[in-house]
Amino acid sequence: MKNKSILFILSCLILFSCGADKKEEAIKFFQRGNYKLKDKEYQEAIHWFDEAIIQNPDFADAFNNRALAYQKLDKLDEALVDLDKAIELDKKYWEAYYNRSEIFFQKGDFQNSLVDLEKIAVLFKDSSFYFVSLGNVKVQLNNSSGATADYEKALRINPKNAEAYSNHGFIYFENKQYDLAKKDFQKAIAINPKQDFALNNLAFILSEEQKFQEAKVFSEQAIAIKPTDAIYLNNYGYILLQIGKLEQAKETLERSLRINPQNAYTLRNLGYYFRKIGKEAEAQAKFTEAKKLDNSIEIK
Repeated sequence: MKNKSILFILSCLILFSCGADKKEEAIKFFQRGNYKLKDKEYQEAIHWFDEAIIQNPDFADAFNNRALAYQKLDKLDEALVDLDKAIELDKKYWEAYYNRSEIFFQKGDFQNSLVDLEKIAVLFKDSSFYFVSLGNVKVQLNNSSGATADYEKALRINPKNAEAYSNHGFIYFENKQYDLAKKDFQKAIAINPKQDFALNNLAFILSEEQKFQEAKVFSEQAIAIKPTDAIYLNNYGYILLQIGKLEQAKETLERSLRINPQNAYTLRNLGYYFRKIGKEAEAQAKFTEAKKLDNSIEIK
């Protein structure tokens, strides 16, 4: 009996040791994944997080970080599955709730995004970027006053939060309060010159003020940051039309339309191009296409 008991204890020790070894291996793989994630080598990062999870299937951090890599590759469904698993493994994994809210937001599921953000409200009460995320969701849920309050809270916590200024300005922008929007966009750009959203919107306001050369500078800066953004390209194309660079405008607008064929404003602006070169029939055809997509669009 004594020998049998010793054998049993030894077996347990061996099993425990194997379990510990697997967890140590999982941590090593996890760290490699983090290095790859930091270096923006997302597929490699996923590989190492996979290895970490194989060694330790209860590794919540590995699921969370693999979700971040999937998100960067625009694999949102896979990211959501991983974040669900991370939260299942650790119900108090507050960062995973925040990350999941971001995935819900990207998928257009704004209500569930809000639910996750509300779950972590107390813990993130001193986070400026938390309130930016909360404001962004409220904008999509047509709660502009709530979003404005959240952006203002974000700025009280961190007056250097460029995104908060940019998004706060966008609410003014949507309400055509361009003077107030302009101030916010300028503050955002002063803090972070790579705030492409603020750069593009400031360019739009300046073009509304007939300051096309100044608008062109900001529009080009926005496109340098996001060269395939259809809205930025459309805005730039319109500005080029106004300063007489017609063929460059046409090429820019056509590029915008290839990215997003459903943008009524781009079709309208192409109509303006044809009008400027004296082809009224082609212009009217583009205006008709634009109206079919958005009957409220204004054609001057």
